[in-house]
Amino acid sequence: MASKFGLAGGIPERRVRPIWDAIDSRQFKNALKHCTPLLSKYPNSPYALALKALVLERMGKAEEVFSVCLNAKELLYTNDSVLIDDLTLSTLQFVFQRSDHFDMATSCYEYACAK
Repeated sequence: MASKFGLAGGIPERRVRPIWDAIDSRQFKNALKHCTPLLSKYPNSPYALALKALVLERMGKAEEVFSVCLNAKELLYTNDSVLIDDLTLSTLQFVFQRSDHFDMATSCYEYACAK
């Protein structure tokens, strides 16, 4: 697992901070608005998808959450150049657990440990 100073899931922290600030202040619509340009700039980032899934889960949109999480998990598994770090894994794990998909959360960590 790799992590670089100033990066959050391979994305500069200054781009991620507004999303976390909006989540912390329970402004989930605002956080979702911040996720859209982040995903357009980093379309192959599982961390950006995991953040979007977290926001959707907090908004109560369960059907969208699972598909977004599966996309993030698929990116982790298929793309070898994708950065796997603990922040991405913990965000995905949190969303999978809140959605009662414990096996998916476990499989992400198993894959990261095997890699």
